Amino acid sequence: MNTLLIKLGALGDVVRTTPLLRVLPGKVTWVADRAAHPLLPREPLDALLTLPEASALRGRRFDLVLSLDEDREAAALASSVEAGRLEGTYLGSDGGLRYTDGSAGWFDMSLISRLGRERADSLKRRNGRTYQDLVFAMLGRRFSGEEYWIAPAARRREPGRPLRVGLDGRAGPRWPMKRWGGFPALARRLEADGLRVQLFRQRARLQDFRADIAACDLVVCGDTLTMHLALALGIRTVALFLCTSPYEIHGYGRLVKVASPLWKDYAYARGRGREPGEALGVAEVHAQVRRLCARTAPAACP
Repeated sequence: MNTLLIKLGALGDVVRTTPLLRVLPGKVTWVADRAAHPLLPREPLDALLTLPEASALRGRRFDLVLSLDEDREAAALASSVEAGRLEGTYLGSDGGLRYTDGSAGWFDMSLISRLGRERADSLKRRNGRTYQDLVFAMLGRRFSGEEYWIAPAARRREPGRPLRVGLDGRAGPRWPMKRWGGFPALARRLEADGLRVQLFRQRARLQDFRADIAACDLVVCGDTLTMHLALALGIRTVALFLCTSPYEIHGYGRLVKVASPLWKDYAYARGRGREPGEALGVAEVHAQVRRLCARTAPAACP
């Protein structure tokens, strides 16, 4: 079995695609943005390429091509190789961006939905299936809780010290509405509880950011890369959903989802409105962190 997996970005989406590596047999060639390469494990991959490097694959035959980006260049790559089976995006004979019937469960809800934007947004708000469930279904498989598979990071915990809680209030420019203004107040409450608070910051190297997360016992963040990395590292996480669906995320038994009561009203909005965040109180988030703290290490949680 020889598979070409095309998933370029965003980084969180790349990380949540890695469970596929646990079920794809044989050799897997992954094409991803250069920024994602430090996160991906080398062991199960036959090759890890950038999109420009993947131009050398044109005309090569793969038993399976799985094309998971709503991106014309990615779809062009999928169309440029010989595929025993293709699932996901490709270029039609007219040069238009298309997707296979087998991948419609996911792409019918996307920006390239053949059902139109209004119907796609409605499906997205009503969807109750996780991303992993939907991409596994493209392969005709059932998702059974297969874990993420990323490059490892060492985890160390000093016996007897207070729990370290990592907080990340950042969000990328694509989704500014994911930012929650309650993190400073939450940090003060957690410090008053006697917990050790670490505020994540921008790091020059993704490996260093991954190490920062690995040093924490518990993480509080939005629906972002931080959430996916924390889950991949086996860390209990409280994630805030302000404008994206909590149902799309598989929690692996270590994720507490806290959704704004207004998330459906602002579902997948790209604006800068603060209403969804303001509707989510600090007291509610603090209570969820305290509950998860007690589950993580009761003796270390005052």
